[in-house]
Amino acid sequence: MPIYEYRCKDCGATYEKLRRAQDADRDLRCPKCASRNVERRVSAFATSGPACGPSGGNRFR
Repeated sequence: MPIYEYRCKDCGATYEKLRRAQDADRDLRCPKCASRNVERRVSAFATSGPACGPSGGNRFR
């Protein structure tokens, strides 16, 4: 199950939640103010480039 990052549009709180992909945007409530006005954010991990492997050079020479 992936971890999704969310932001409350009412109070500005951000939080992460472990959810199944098909439930990622279903029945969300802000843990700080209980608002349902919540948006899923793009995770920095998902946009930061390769997740594994060596950086620079080829280790299989």
